[in-house]
Amino acid sequence: LGAAHGQHRADYDREALLGGQEEAEEYARLRPEEQRRRLGAIVRKIDADADGLLSKDELSSWIQQSFKHYVTQEAKQHFHDYDKDGDGLVSWKEYNLQMYDRVIDFDENTVLEDQEEESFRQLHLKEKKRFEKANRDDVPDLNVDEFVAFEHPEEVEYMTDFVIQEALEEHDKDGDGFVSLEEFLGDYRRDPSKEGDEGGGTEQNLLEWDELYAPFFFFLSALHLIEEMDLDDDKKLSEGEIFKNQDLFLNSEATDYGRQLHDERFYHEEL
Repeated sequence: LGAAHGQHRADYDREALLGGQEEAEEYARLRPEEQRRRLGAIVRKIDADADGLLSKDELSSWIQQSFKHYVTQEAKQHFHDYDKDGDGLVSWKEYNLQMYDRVIDFDENTVLEDQEEESFRQLHLKEKKRFEKANRDDVPDLNVDEFVAFEHPEEVEYMTDFVIQEALEEHDKDGDGFVSLEEFLGDYRRDPSKEGDEGGGTEQNLLEWDELYAPFFFFLSALHLIEEMDLDDDKKLSEGEIFKNQDLFLNSEATDYGRQLHDERFYHEEL
């Protein structure tokens, strides 16, 4: 649900957070009043209840929507790299050729002796399973929407059961069809109302638990922004507070590190 951020040079950050060198240069060329106009338009879109303040829930929801938008767009752009024959579909063969430069076919029931090769076999079989699950029609190849579901199953509703099942299989070490909540969710995601409970979870309650905590990292990002920028300690952000901390807001997930200032769909306002 989020990439870990390492330590980088400040000049590199400025380019990376704005979407690249070209976007950073474009941003630098914008007149201050145009920067402010675009940022203000984005702030008003985040403000779902139009009360002039951004709550942690509004920020978290916006960050999640923005993330989904960009990963979806990225997958759609990559689709053409995989669609070798240009027929508007990606076959399993085409996927293999793009990813591995060859067509790979492992036997599902044959365990390989070499540990590295066996790990790759398991990974490849999971990919094939995900490819098949993403397919929603009688055509064996994936159209662009199905390809998005294959690349980012966590962002597509009809893939939810698959995502949960895959997680269950990954964490179910003894193969009994159960996984403890503590093991699956980690200490920071343990249910505080079930102290002393071993937390054996079926696929269904794992689904409910995952739905509850899926926005966890988006929520943390929103909380961090409020903690850093909230000058009057009302636990919300006003437009004025955001403008006073403009660089911090631009260098955050709330604007997808500044990319939204270059995407008219985000800063355009209806008259």
